[in-house]
Order: sequence, then C-alpha cells, then structure tokens
Amino acid sequence: MSTVGIDLGTTASVVAFVQHGVPRSIPTDVGKVTTPSVVTYENGETIVGREAIYRMNPARSIFSVKRFMGSNVKFFDKTPEEISAEILSYIKTSAELQLRNPIDSAVITVPAHFSDAQRTATKRAASIANIKVLRLINEPTAAAIAFGLDKKKEGIYAIYDLGGGTFDFSILRLMSGVFQVIATGGDNSLGGDDLDSSILEYNLKKLGLDVGELNDGEQMLGRLVAKSLKEKLGNHGEVRKNYIYHNKSYEFILSQKIMEDVAQVYLNRTLEIADRVFSDAAIDPREIDGIVAVGGMIKMPLVKTSVKNRYQVEILDDISADEAVALGAAIHADSLTSKSRSMLLLDVAPLTLGIETFGGNVDKIIHRNSAIPIAQRREYTTYQDKQIGIKFHIVQGERPLARDCRSLAKFELNGIPPMSAGMARVVVEFSVDVNGILSVKAHEKSTGISQTVLVEPSSGLSEDDMRAILESAAKNHNHDEIEAKNVRLRVESERIMRFLESILSEMSQLQKNAVLGEMQNLRQSIDSENYAEAVEYKNKLEAISGQFLDEIISRRLSREMIIAPLSAADTKSS
Repeated sequence: MSTVGIDLGTTASVVAFVQHGVPRSIPTDVGKVTTPSVVTYENGETIVGREAIYRMNPARSIFSVKRFMGSNVKFFDKTPEEISAEILSYIKTSAELQLRNPIDSAVITVPAHFSDAQRTATKRAASIANIKVLRLINEPTAAAIAFGLDKKKEGIYAIYDLGGGTFDFSILRLMSGVFQVIATGGDNSLGGDDLDSSILEYNLKKLGLDVGELNDGEQMLGRLVAKSLKEKLGNHGEVRKNYIYHNKSYEFILSQKIMEDVAQVYLNRTLEIADRVFSDAAIDPREIDGIVAVGGMIKMPLVKTSVKNRYQVEILDDISADEAVALGAAIHADSLTSKSRSMLLLDVAPLTLGIETFGGNVDKIIHRNSAIPIAQRREYTTYQDKQIGIKFHIVQGERPLARDCRSLAKFELNGIPPMSAGMARVVVEFSVDVNGILSVKAHEKSTGISQTVLVEPSSGLSEDDMRAILESAAKNHNHDEIEAKNVRLRVESERIMRFLESILSEMSQLQKNAVLGEMQNLRQSIDSENYAEAVEYKNKLEAISGQFLDEIISRRLSREMIIAPLSAADTKSS
C-alpha cells in the first residue's frame, strides 16, 4: 500500500511520492506529471485530463471545478466534489499503475484560505475516490516543506502561490525542520483563469465583438485560445492564434505590452493581499529571507518582476512551480506514515480552540484546520472594579457558546493589582506544538505574574491507532486489492488504446507503426494475464503519445473548434 501527496489544483493536478527519501512526481497523464483538471462527459463516458481537452464538448465539459467546492451548484447533475472525485480517481489509478501498488491514503493540499465547507468538500471528494485523507494541509505550507527540506533553509520566508484559479500568500518561519505559519491570506477567485478571461475580452473588444454575445461553450473555447497565447508568449514580443466564432476565423493577438496592461490589475490584487499578510504578521518585507514563488502563473516573467519590484527581496523560483506543492505534500505524507522525518511534525488543529468569555461566549483563538505549530495571542481585562483574579476556561469546538463545546481545562490567574474595571491588561497565548500539545500561558503586563497550563486537545484515534486500522484493512483485503488493480489496468489500457486509435490519422507513419506495435503487445500481455509486462507496454504507449498529443490539441483548438453558426448579421469582421 502506498501513501502519496496530491495537489488537487484548479487547472492541473499532481501526484507525488517519496522514494528512498527523495520526493518524486508521478506521470499521470500521457507521460506528464501534470494532469489538467478538466472533465468531459460524453456518451456515458467520463474523460479526464488532456484527452478531455482533446475530445472536449463545450456542452459537456467542466473546467476549474475547484472554484465551486463547498457550494450547492451542480454541473451535469453532479456536485463539485463528485467531479473532483473523477479527477482524483483518474490520477490515483494512473499513479497506481506507475507505482505498481495500490494507493490507500494521501495528504491533499488546499488553498490556505479555504473555508471549512471547502475543506470538507475536498475530503468528501477524496472519500468518493476511495482515498483516505491523512491530512489536509495548506498549499503554501506544502510548498515551503518542499523548498525548506530541499534547500535546508532556515529563517522567515513568504510563499507567493499564484495558480490557475486561486492565490495564496503565507509567511512562514522555517526552523530546525519545523514550519510555522505566521500569517496567511488569499483569494479563491484570483488566478490564471481570470487572466485568460481578460485576454479573451481584450481581443473580442478589439475585434468589435461583445463577450456577452458568446454562449458558455464559445467563452470556454475563447479562454482556451487565450490560455494558449499566454503560455506561448514567454519572452516573445508578440504571439498570434486563430479563434473560430460563428464559422468565421478571427486572429487573437497577445504582446508583452498587452499582457502587462491586462495582467496588472490582477497582480496588484495579489500584492494588496500580500501587504495585508505582512501587516497581520507584523513583519516588514525587508525582514524576510526571500519569497518562494510557485504556481503555474509564476512562469510569466511579469509576475516575478512585479513581486520583486514591490518587495525588493530575492525571488526563489528554483523549484518546479507546477510540482512544488505536491512534492511537499508527499514529504508530509511520508513523515506521517514512516516517521522517518522526526524533525517534520506538521499537523492541523482538528477543532477550534478558544476561551469562554463573560456571558458564556467563546473567543475563538486557534481556528479549526489551522496549520500547526502555531501561536496566537489575545489580550483580556477585568470586568469588575478591584478584581484581583481572572478564571479561564479553555474549550474546543465550533459552537458559539462554551456550554456546547468540549471543556479542556480551567485555571485561574491571581494576584492582579486591584484597579478599575478594564484597566488590567492580561495577555493570553495559545501555542500548539508539532505534537498537538496545547500550552496556554496568561500573564498580567504590569506585574508580570503568570500561569501556564498544558492540555492535549487531540481527540479520537491516535496516529498509531489509525495506522493499525489501515494495516489491518490492507492485510484482510490484499487479494481484493490485487484484483482491483488488475481490473483498473485493463480498463485504463483499453481507454488509452481507444483514444490512440482515434488519432492514428494524425500521426506520421513511423509513429503509427510504433503505436500499433505497442498496442498489440499490450493486448497480448493482458490476454495472458501478464500484468507486470502489461504495465511496461502501457507506459510505453503513454510515452509515445505524450510526444505529440499537445501539438494535436493545439492544432485542434485553432482548426476544429467551430460553434454552430448563426446568421451572418450576428458576426462582425475584424
């Protein structure tokens, strides 16, 4: 049984694992480590990844479903978590074939600003895909793990994570293998998708067209062309690409100047969020040791230039922008299961921790799913004249009243000088260490008197209990897992071969001969139940197809994505 790290991304997803102490990404889509988070439903078939783009039916396809996690919206009678489960199932099956071992559990990353509803939906998606979630960890934290362990760095670093659909900015302290989140912020509707839409709108306006006149399918195809332009631009002065609209071809243009004009509003929003996080952390940007830049949008030179100009600190981008988050999740997964990385003991607070205040309300200090280790402070005062002590009641739970939460501990701070109500200043600090042990310290500022109490807020099964259950389940179901893996191999192989047969006409004769030969070998090995050999042939087919699939997709986007025409009066020429 294998444990992996999964970056379930808005535009692309990545799976990674630790092999001999080294984190590695797993090719899950035609030999590539990134799988587009795209799902197409066609003729009762669920298609994921690059093939979903290639065979895309605008009326039956969904992009960027992660943006809708935790909501009640449905697409094709499916919830966002059900669609996300399709993506997770696909990359899980592909990864299992590569590892030649079933995947039973994973650490899955989420944006740092994901709400409880969004985190719960992510866990539900994993459950539907038959993946046990060991932890949900924040994406910038995962990136920091990958960066920190790889470079053996210590100090205070910011993580600038601009992906296809979300933006996160976090400040972390890296210290002796411990990663402490100091402050975090973000926007789950800010990313490359928004930039693609702006590039589309810019070109439509230039051509005298109105984005409001496009139906959902036409907008989807337009954003794909815009995305292609964005990815092709790089350091080129200008790039062009055709867009078919109402049976008529238009030329979209993207230059460095246009990109700067279109993108700056979004980049400014990311920098405003970053400014707030620096303020929340009470840290001057000049105090940090660098900014780790990750996420697909980091490939744009303009992004890194804007961040560097704003903060005048070193931009650290020497780890894979696409893979960093999954690699960090894999390292954390390895630490939870093998315990070989004792210096890396990250966790999340399972429930909100707080203090009962006057009237029975709860002042929530460390919120549920906060990355740990973490420390938070609150300042309290007396509510009666000449009050010389304060009683503290520490509770755990999500309810607003202390009586509805779990009581963890009570203690009293005595010796406060008698003074008017509201004059005393008592600072209470909640600190959760890497082992999940909560330390609460209260001290009065004027006298320095203090009181400390240790409580253990973790409830339910311990890590050892959970591992024992997983090991027992694996032992009892070993035969079933082997059979299931073989069935998945047969199904995956047939899907790949059907897809390759559909594009044989677009291959050179040399490529076609190679593919047909490997397909024959694959079928023979499956028929003879030689599954180890079948995996080898299946991997060869993916390697061959990966060499030219992107080129075919690009050609199809420009040449064949034609929407049913309206009347000539409904179109305008450029």
